[in-house]
Amino acid sequence: MRHGVKLKKLGRGREHRRAMMNNLATSILLKGMDEEQMNRQVRTTSPRAKAVRSLVERLITYAKKGDLSARRQAARFVKSPEVLKGLFSTLGERYKDREGGYTRVLKISENRHGDNAEMSIITLVEDELVEKPKKKAKSSKKKASVKKEVEKAEEAVETVEKPAKATEKVAEAKETKPKAEAKKEEKKDSK
Repeated sequence: MRHGVKLKKLGRGREHRRAMMNNLATSILLKGMDEEQMNRQVRTTSPRAKAVRSLVERLITYAKKGDLSARRQAARFVKSPEVLKGLFSTLGERYKDREGGYTRVLKISENRHGDNAEMSIITLVEDELVEKPKKKAKSSKKKASVKKEVEKAEEAVETVEKPAKATEKVAEAKETKPKAEAKKEEKKDSK
């Protein structure tokens, strides 16, 4: 019986499983250092994602410590020197204030074609959201639309002022009507 055994075998022997987990963890960390947030994810099967999650979180905890001993312990799992350097320089700094839970496993609705294995996306959790810089063409369109709105608002203000002027003109016209009628009467009388 397998009482108290927490290890998932994943259908592989000890050496193969350890190599697969190290490579998957290295891939997740490599993708996690990417500048574009949408590229910071790895697609794998759900059991693998759940199994590698603890390894990745342990490696990020080593990176937060940052001393020589932690670097050597992380080097046991991460064989790539570039990823190891990035782990301690970028990821350790990114998660220095976070207490844990550095990874997120999201299940995908599509199963893998061929063996119908349940697939997941494993990604590093982002604390900060960075907006992409907006293109100048879009900003000029926005400026043009703002100018149009300002012009419309000014026209609306003018139309509000125009009725007041129009009522003044109507009042003047009423005053001038009696004069015009008086002139017509004078013309009729003179005939």
